[in-house]
Amino acid sequence: MIESSKRLTAVFHMTPAVHCVGDIGCDHGYISHALLETNRAEKVIATDISAPSLNKAATLLTGAFCGRFETRLGDGFAPIAEGEIQGAIIMGMGGQLIADILARGKDVVNSLDWCIVQPMQGAEDLFDYLNRSGFELMESDLVEERGKFYPLMKIAAGGSDVFSWEDFIHCDDFLPMAEKEKARLEGVARAVEVSGKKDLIDKVKRDVERWEAYIELCRNHQ
Repeated sequence: MIESSKRLTAVFHMTPAVHCVGDIGCDHGYISHALLETNRAEKVIATDISAPSLNKAATLLTGAFCGRFETRLGDGFAPIAEGEIQGAIIMGMGGQLIADILARGKDVVNSLDWCIVQPMQGAEDLFDYLNRSGFELMESDLVEERGKFYPLMKIAAGGSDVFSWEDFIHCDDFLPMAEKEKARLEGVARAVEVSGKKDLIDKVKRDVERWEAYIELCRNHQ
């Protein structure tokens, strides 16, 4: 069921064996299904703020996994009590929204052995939150799917790691992502040059230079 998606497959392989996992913002419930089907998770608690999405997940899981899953309507970790789950997966949404979910569910997040986060966009917003809040980076990966690049991180509360794109330099897909981002920013730089706004021009120039440094580090790493 997840084989057709490199992103879902990468999240699956990053997930360790666990008694009970929280699938936060579960949408259709595909990752829950894969974890239960392979017995990587004994039980799943799937939450979603959308009742229709939660119903889709319940329909997918009902029958084959009777007694091994629960679906709970609510925002992020709100429907889950501290200690109910040992790990959590938050995927398929923006980095700022993931950061907000982690912040609002802080008590539950602090009790987890691990949490896998996979932003669809806005990864740097998530990096900023993790840097401010104190997390450990346990594992990182980056996958390309249909021309887009998706970072994945397994994190745990209570650390002091610094999060940035540099954490993904070891990944095979990093160099093509970095070159694509540098080219995009160079296009932005050309567009803003005519504005005459020095602050904006300087910022874009710094962004281009930052990605040039990432590319150099990646090539030295190979």
